[in-house]
Amino acid sequence: MVPGVSLAVDYASLSCFRFHVLISTTLPVAILLLVFTSKAIEDPAIVEALATIDAETAAPGNPSLVEGSLRIRRGEGVSIWVPPAESLEFRVDVDLGVLGDASVGTVTMSSGVDSYVASLPRPGESLSQEGDLVGWVKIAARGGHLGYELDHTITTRFLPQTWPSLINSEEQKGSENRKKEIKIGLKDNAWTSEYRANSHCRSCTRREHFVKATLPWNKDYHCSGCKRGEHRLWNPPKSREIPVQACDILGAVYLARNLVRDNHSELELFMLQKSHLWKVRLRRGKVADIKVSAGTFRCREVKLEVSRPEGESPGESQFSGLFGIKGALKIWLHESTGVPVLIEGDVPIGDIVDLHARIRLTKYQGTPSGFKPGR
Repeated sequence: MVPGVSLAVDYASLSCFRFHVLISTTLPVAILLLVFTSKAIEDPAIVEALATIDAETAAPGNPSLVEGSLRIRRGEGVSIWVPPAESLEFRVDVDLGVLGDASVGTVTMSSGVDSYVASLPRPGESLSQEGDLVGWVKIAARGGHLGYELDHTITTRFLPQTWPSLINSEEQKGSENRKKEIKIGLKDNAWTSEYRANSHCRSCTRREHFVKATLPWNKDYHCSGCKRGEHRLWNPPKSREIPVQACDILGAVYLARNLVRDNHSELELFMLQKSHLWKVRLRRGKVADIKVSAGTFRCREVKLEVSRPEGESPGESQFSGLFGIKGALKIWLHESTGVPVLIEGDVPIGDIVDLHARIRLTKYQGTPSGFKPGR
């Protein structure tokens, strides 16, 4: 809660209720936004989660956070902090064994805080008040190897609303073309996710999906399994109930930053990959000086250990993280600020082979003042 502000709520007497606390760094006031919907919430876990979701901007003077960073609380005191204008550039190297490392592309991780522009409210909801904020994080990979070209962007937006409160969108272009989208939030009195993806249409009458016949006596025909993005159509979304405050892969990365910054030993969470649920443990590892082209940084290792929750169907035989990274994923984060410096894991190169990749920091801007080489 905000110092000097008290709020007594009888949850049993209210319909579906949530609030956001927006703390201005220049005004000693709190703006409370109450959003009502038509159904009562009886699940104590959901009530607790909604009562602890707030948005807060970081005050100046903290060397581990940039002023204006947006705090997204996710229950139990674990938060995601979204920097207002951070940009991190990385070089991607893959291990070719006796041939050494080969540079195959770049990764850019960026974030921002924008004013919230609401869509039309759902039945029973109120329009949001002026001053709400949206946090977004984006990671983009570009490059190629062995004839395989990749232009892959993943974006997550944290929204001040019940549905959806998180939208993860993914677009891949290059040798393969596809789009995916995950929505997470409170829907029909249950914490819910919706997943949809596009795929090559099998048969349709759209002339732009037809291939022109090469011989004059043949007819134009519908293409079969081509890689063109314009020949892909959205499939119907898949909806399911999920644990309260489950997140996506980018949310997990930013929770890892908070794990290091706040000196937590480990953190367990549920994470969605497509429509499948995984149990993730973020665990602090050793401390080491990590040398990259941006400098030498004192870093803490964080390991992502993934398992299938009890009762979850084996729809995915193996977990894959950012850009298809498989198996164990290690992230080296600056010890005092949590800024990622090195990411390691195995990545697929098309359908041919998996190669060990190291994603090393090369440039940075908009980072906390405490993020400096040698510290």
